[in-house]
Amino acid sequence: MDGVIADTVEFYYRANKKIADEIGVPFDRELNQKIQGLNRFKTIEIMLGDKNANYTYEEKLKLAERKNKYYLELIKDLNRSYILPGILELLKELKEKRIKTAVASSSSNVKTVLTRLEIIDCFDYIVDIAKIKKGKPDPEIFLTAAQELRVPPHCCAAIEDGEAGLKAIQEAGMFSVAVGAHLASSPAHWHVLSTKEITLKKLIERFEN
Repeated sequence: MDGVIADTVEFYYRANKKIADEIGVPFDRELNQKIQGLNRFKTIEIMLGDKNANYTYEEKLKLAERKNKYYLELIKDLNRSYILPGILELLKELKEKRIKTAVASSSSNVKTVLTRLEIIDCFDYIVDIAKIKKGKPDPEIFLTAAQELRVPPHCCAAIEDGEAGLKAIQEAGMFSVAVGAHLASSPAHWHVLSTKEITLKKLIERFEN
């Protein structure tokens, strides 16, 4: 969701950076990019690194919850202006063609974000991350979306800007679209530098070829 639907990656980084500074561990934008798509508990474990053993499960859970609180504070004024280029047009085209859509995000804030962006009604299904047992890069979240849409995985296309999510798409056997220069060398079916490059016409052409 962050970096694919909305321009909220900066908020994600700032929340991560704040919690990293509080616990005294190094954190930069490169690491932020690598952990995109992972659930908040896993991101805390990665951020802690060698310090993981110094924290109990409960303490790490509290850090994850605090990090999420920071994120929610940062997105309190989120609105449609944060929707990434081309996404509104793409969603409109998909609706007009009656092509089913789903959001497979590791964030528990997905409905909050989509509501503030005023596009929650554009999607046929939103995966409940609380019901997913294995997070990305496991394909469970994408396979769940396909199952709920009643569409075979090989007939699905999924868009990602995170390494873990992209791997999950590939493991699910779906057509993968990678967004961003940082994924240029990834084995995705289609690479784009920006979401504005993704149109339904181009997506269908790439999918069929």
